[in-house]
Amino acid sequence: MTASAGQPRVRGERRIIERPRLIKLLDETDARTILLLAPAGYGKTTLARQWAKTLRGAVWVTLTPAHRDVAYLAQDLARVATGADSDSTRFIAEQVRARLNPQRAPRELGAAVASALNAARISWLLVDDYHEISSAPAAEELAETLEQQLRGRLLVATRVRPMWTSGRRVVYGEILEVTRSDLAMTDAEVTEVVGKKPSARQLSEQARGWPAVVGLAAAVDDPSVPQGALPDTLHRYLAEELFQRASTELQQALFELALRSPRSTTLPPDERWPDLAAEADGLGFTSEDTGFELHPLLQDFLLEKLAALPDADERVRAAVAAHIEAEAWDLALALVLRFDLLDTVDQTLSIAFGPLVRSGRLATLATFAQAMHSKVAAPSVQITLAEAAFRDGNLELTIDLAQAVQPNLSRDHPLASRTAALLGHAAFLKADFPAADAAFRDARETATDERDLADARYGLALARIFGEQTGARKSVHALAAARHRSSVDFLRFAASEIALRLVGGTRDGLSANLHLDAIRQLLPGAEDPRVRTNATYTVASALSQRGEYAAAREWLKEFFEDAEAFGLDFAVPYATWTLAQVAIGQRRFGEAERALQALEDHAARSSERHHELNARALRARLLLQNGQPDAAARCVAADPDIPLIPSWSGEYLATRALALACVGNRQEAEETADAARGASSALQVQGLALAARAIVVATNSEPGQEPTRLIRVAQRLEVWDPVVCALRSSLSFADRLSADDELRPALERLYRKIGDSALARRAGFRTRATASPIEVLSPREYEILGLIARGYKNGDIAKALFIGVSTTKVHVRHIFEKLGVRTRAEAAARLQMFEG
Repeated sequence: MTASAGQPRVRGERRIIERPRLIKLLDETDARTILLLAPAGYGKTTLARQWAKTLRGAVWVTLTPAHRDVAYLAQDLARVATGADSDSTRFIAEQVRARLNPQRAPRELGAAVASALNAARISWLLVDDYHEISSAPAAEELAETLEQQLRGRLLVATRVRPMWTSGRRVVYGEILEVTRSDLAMTDAEVTEVVGKKPSARQLSEQARGWPAVVGLAAAVDDPSVPQGALPDTLHRYLAEELFQRASTELQQALFELALRSPRSTTLPPDERWPDLAAEADGLGFTSEDTGFELHPLLQDFLLEKLAALPDADERVRAAVAAHIEAEAWDLALALVLRFDLLDTVDQTLSIAFGPLVRSGRLATLATFAQAMHSKVAAPSVQITLAEAAFRDGNLELTIDLAQAVQPNLSRDHPLASRTAALLGHAAFLKADFPAADAAFRDARETATDERDLADARYGLALARIFGEQTGARKSVHALAAARHRSSVDFLRFAASEIALRLVGGTRDGLSANLHLDAIRQLLPGAEDPRVRTNATYTVASALSQRGEYAAAREWLKEFFEDAEAFGLDFAVPYATWTLAQVAIGQRRFGEAERALQALEDHAARSSERHHELNARALRARLLLQNGQPDAAARCVAADPDIPLIPSWSGEYLATRALALACVGNRQEAEETADAARGASSALQVQGLALAARAIVVATNSEPGQEPTRLIRVAQRLEVWDPVVCALRSSLSFADRLSADDELRPALERLYRKIGDSALARRAGFRTRATASPIEVLSPREYEILGLIARGYKNGDIAKALFIGVSTTKVHVRHIFEKLGVRTRAEAAARLQMFEG
């Protein structure tokens, strides 16, 4: 029989029909998004696959419960669309690794996936079984973002309407909805599939056009349809009848297949499968013509029957073991959950924990743990919940959960090291460094693999460095021993060593090799954005302390690019503080003010009050360098009332000491400087405290070694930022140093390095600023310089800009100081040199 256009056509004996009326509907729509919306068994997948064969630039993805985890959803979409080894797939993987909890960043990940698919010029994205993620709001948010930003078109097959659809979009033609009434088979289509059997008419009426029932009925010679049975009952009735007709060998094989995956299209490597597949095909147990594939409805039917078998437990456990061996974590966890294999929970979750956490799939673990929490007292469940609490920033809950499980955890448990590490990380963030040290030592001793050991050693190094605990150098040496294993290991080592130098953990301070060339070379190969940004931030901090502000700015630029690309918002305030410090060092006071305001705004919005205190200390230095020592002293007058890491606490006190020295409060300045030096050995702290004492000596015209010692220490340790701050904060101190013939060469080199022509001129050095005028002048000053270059006098400038002549004179004086020039002609020449 030849099918005419508009009639269904049966494809051989597979009972897979092509439905031209539906294909025509899809072909003719201009809607950007097509929605195939109907319950299970209405042929959505079949229709979508048949239509996909006619499309170019189409990508197909079938969603599963695993895709409720946005980390998996984002990475799988990129992998399917652009290939497993593509730059886009690696970029999405980095996006996932960058976030402590990817489930909290669905829109950012959705935008990244859309960008990847757009770059690959995907014309059609076909998403099957979308309903699998409908119970996961974060996954739907990712899908909504993807639907909004994808340049290509989208087809979605689902049992449940996505949250991002609306009646308005359907009415206006943005979305085409093909619903159950459209997908239901007509009487003619039913007859085409089942043939002219006596029961065909009754079957058509009772099935209500449900393709799943019609497909099964086609395999039965003349089905005796139960009178009045609803479609669901009818499906089970027919499935049972066909199952009973299957050979015993096929029945067992179908159970085995049902335990594998509902969308498994690859036959097991067994010589008996081709014959069994042919038998199953003849009975209608396959749902597609693209391979041997069970329909999800049939899988549920088979799993329910399997549960009643006497050897069901043994079969399921064997399947779980096979999934674990194949690292099919989702399938293993799903079977454990479905069949309540409570005694396997701890082992299964413990094995899956590491790979899933390291791939960013925290939501998969957390969902399973929450489902099992009330059923079984498994240590791994408690540890998983502690991990989720830590990733969400709930430190108290992390500590409570981890401490509760530790007494019941053997030292050789696979998650013993991670439990201790969670306690270490939480204690570190709470500035409880002795507790962090003890926890990370425990994590190191209980580590069972290289990854856990490396993480424990790194955590221990950070706790000892920033807590200024004993053993910090030894911990960094342990990282050095493993630095050549990978780019990540080297960057961790290098950043830790620089941090150790910054806190005064070495004799040579920042004068030694900081591995900058190696860091620069290895940065692109480090796949973890958090490791990269930690390295670039730490390098920028060190260069800023060395007074190499321009170089520090370049490393910060790289930091901010990475942080923005990968949503590392938690790290941005720290780098913003360093950017403000760099801006002050370069006399870009307007930029410094904006950075400090951004930092203060963040502190006001969040509970991270340490940023407020850090901003206050740096604002005091900004005020000092703008000639406002009284305001600076008031800015840091209040004592910190929250726990701080030693270097932050010491820096706050040292800044107060410097401000007190500048206002002439000698005794309190010296006492506070001593307190700062006792609080922290960090180079910045020691430098600022010594600067405060040096200013006290200089401003009182007393004999003393403090001014000379400050310069000598800066030369030995290569720490110049405290010196720069002191010189600009107290001109009398700057004059005292410049009057010392032994110190003048060092001062001249410093002024040249930082481009401070004002201090250089005051000291009598013939130093000229090398930066472009647009870099060192404010917008108003740059505007005035342009008028000077055109020959305008002060009165002409005042009239042109509607400002007073006295204000104009102040601006001109500042321009001369910043550019290191003495005349208007020199200023004009400087502008011409850079602007042509």
